[in-house]
Amino acid sequence: MIARVLAAVLAMSPTITGAMAAPITPPQTTDAWSPTLDDPVLADLLSRAETGSLDIRSALARLEKARADVDLARAGRRPHLSVGAEAAVGGADFSSTASGAGAPVLGSYEVDLFHRLKHGVDAAKSDAAAASQDVVAARQLVLVEVARTYVTLRADQEHRAAAEVRVGLARQVEALIRRRALEGSARDEDLAAARSAEALASAEVQRTAHAVEADRMRLGLLLGQNEPVDEPAYAGDEIPVTPSTLTVSSEAVQGRPDIQAAFARLQAADARRAEAMAASRPRFMLTAGIGSGETDLLYLLDVRALAWAIAGGLTHELLDGGAAKARKRGAAAEADLTELAYRKAVGEAWGQARLQLAALQDAGATEKLAGRAWNQAVAAFGAGQARHQDGDIDGVALAALEAKAADADVALTNAQAARAEAYVDLLLALGGRAT
Repeated sequence: MIARVLAAVLAMSPTITGAMAAPITPPQTTDAWSPTLDDPVLADLLSRAETGSLDIRSALARLEKARADVDLARAGRRPHLSVGAEAAVGGADFSSTASGAGAPVLGSYEVDLFHRLKHGVDAAKSDAAAASQDVVAARQLVLVEVARTYVTLRADQEHRAAAEVRVGLARQVEALIRRRALEGSARDEDLAAARSAEALASAEVQRTAHAVEADRMRLGLLLGQNEPVDEPAYAGDEIPVTPSTLTVSSEAVQGRPDIQAAFARLQAADARRAEAMAASRPRFMLTAGIGSGETDLLYLLDVRALAWAIAGGLTHELLDGGAAKARKRGAAAEADLTELAYRKAVGEAWGQARLQLAALQDAGATEKLAGRAWNQAVAAFGAGQARHQDGDIDGVALAALEAKAADADVALTNAQAARAEAYVDLLLALGGRAT
């Protein structure tokens, strides 16, 4: 069977301290986090995922778009200047003509009386903050999926090794029963059953090999490449060891990037609501020009051409068909929706944290039981070897004991993998924060 040194399984006592916070408060900044699990192979895969993941790169592109929108909103609060050239030819009748040309320079600036432009900038900045947290969330999701797939790969490598052991045992048993059948001490039915067992064991080897290949392909896709990653070396016990005790603070979920993003979107919605209110009020615009080009100013000053002009205008739309009212209603509804989304995100985060904490407890308990069963199976196999040497049991019985030990080894691997995955999932539910 596969050699394994069973590490001491520590008792688990994870707890949640405190209660869920009810009021809406700005969350704290999320620190960078990577679930390396103290495994150098996994650490290398995570590093490659951070630079190659298509999901992370897509989130970064959306962040760049949001930052460009901030610059666009800020541009509305700055003076605008345009230059051009113009020429005209015409006449009072068809018997005479006149022509003229000019190179006007026009400038404009909106005085933000009711902070409409400021609220627009605030909304864009909050959207950019949300997009920044979306990058953190995408990074955490990708890294957790890499860690989970890596743990699955290690477990499938163990499954494949155990299947190879079992197929070897099945062939030994089939050879023993075939020899007995030739001697007349075994029935044909026993030989047929042994051959079926060998066929099943061979099929399991193929299935586990395909599982390992699928894990490698999945890791490759997570790393942003179109081919599987190279299979890491396997020595018999590569499941990462995770901490046994975890205490979760009542404020831990506030560090989750999805909650931070939801809060930033709530701020953006509040700014847009204020912007919609300000947009329904009068606007004051300053304009300046050198040369000609502003027809309204020519009529206002009763001249044919202007060398320079500075004007200020206050405008207010009295009838707009209800557009301003509709914009205010829509902005208020959006603010209500984002507040509900924020509260839902906080509630779901706490639910996930509690569920994942319970899953980690259950996985730890299962691992302890699997470890005891493995010890018993290994001890039984060792005793069987001694009995076989003494002639008390035959090779078929010894092979059955070894197969049970291999099955116990697989069960322990599965329990260790489940616990490692539960630990990573809990850290994800806490936004990477745990003590």
